[in-house]
Amino acid sequence: MKPRTGLRFGLVASIAIGLTFVGASTARADYAPQPGDIVGVGGDTPQYALSFLADGDYLGAAGFNAAGAYNRLVVFDATADANGRSAYTNSVTTGAPSVALNPTDVLRAGTYPVQRVSSSGNAITALLADTGSTEVINFVFSASLPTPAQQTTASNNGWGYLHVVEIGTDSVQIAADSTTNAPSGGLSVAELLGIYTGKYTTWNSLPGNSSGSTDTIIPLIPPSGSSIYKTFIADLTTANGNVAPTLSASVKTVEQNDPTAVTGAATPADAIVPFSAGRLALWNAGYFHNPATPFPGSSSPLTPGVKLLTGSPTDGNPVYASPITDYVIFRQSDATSTTPMEPGGSRNWVETLFSNPSNPASALVDKASGQALIAASGVTPDYQDLGDVSS
Repeated sequence: MKPRTGLRFGLVASIAIGLTFVGASTARADYAPQPGDIVGVGGDTPQYALSFLADGDYLGAAGFNAAGAYNRLVVFDATADANGRSAYTNSVTTGAPSVALNPTDVLRAGTYPVQRVSSSGNAITALLADTGSTEVINFVFSASLPTPAQQTTASNNGWGYLHVVEIGTDSVQIAADSTTNAPSGGLSVAELLGIYTGKYTTWNSLPGNSSGSTDTIIPLIPPSGSSIYKTFIADLTTANGNVAPTLSASVKTVEQNDPTAVTGAATPADAIVPFSAGRLALWNAGYFHNPATPFPGSSSPLTPGVKLLTGSPTDGNPVYASPITDYVIFRQSDATSTTPMEPGGSRNWVETLFSNPSNPASALVDKASGQALIAASGVTPDYQDLGDVSS
């Protein structure tokens, strides 16, 4: 029996407390796809929606592979393990500061390990670089659209263009500790611009919040390659008169969509970070369990210890919330292929999984069952075949 795509590379990291911890690596834990399998790589934010579509969700709903198709849908998560954590060196044994690693995976059986794709942008770049006679990467899952330059590259590769299908919507909001010192309402984009550029350094310096805490605010931000970072910085840039802001030296880079970035801060009540609302919904649904508990695992799910700031800011402006979209992106030449996905079948893999113009509801992501799996990941299903688009 082939192992599920949910098995993960076992090298993980340690930060101060909580979820993330130090572990040892294994030689390989991911299933190595066979020639007819359909392989996807992509970013952290949409990864659970695609993993659930492939292998089913934690509520018992079956994914595509449960039907026993000869060729499988194989999803390689952006993160090195199923709890959404990145991998780090083991500083406990080396005595050196812990640094981020580049975990690997085997994208096709019989090939050597390559660096795991870890973001939406890197996924599109990897797809464009896959120009061999046999495809290694069939599609990417991304929270970013391809750029016009990337569409030009796809055309130059002889693919026509990169075909984009929207599968769901999410939003970037501000996460804070459950006992935060942030104003009881929330934070506006204008206040966030001031916080992240160093104009406002304490809670009581925010407009209309003079009676608030005198503690120093701890502004956190995901890595610059992440979709959450790009969305947040774009919003700050707009609020700054379309000039990219210079971030304060107090802004610290942390893991994307990791609650322990807040709960593990020096003073959690003073930490804030842009966060995927969909990912926090998956946390609150009880999907994640303590990774330090051996099989069969902890019976009690982890609680994130953070909340989204959704009320009215003290400066009278709207609370910050920015929509993001999850996409699946593939070669247009695959959409017009006459090769069926399954032996004896009539539909190619694009028509089977993502886009079938002659019968849209027959594609996996547009079926009620597929949309339920997307919803279980915390994302709001919203199927739209966008075709040839760019950012």
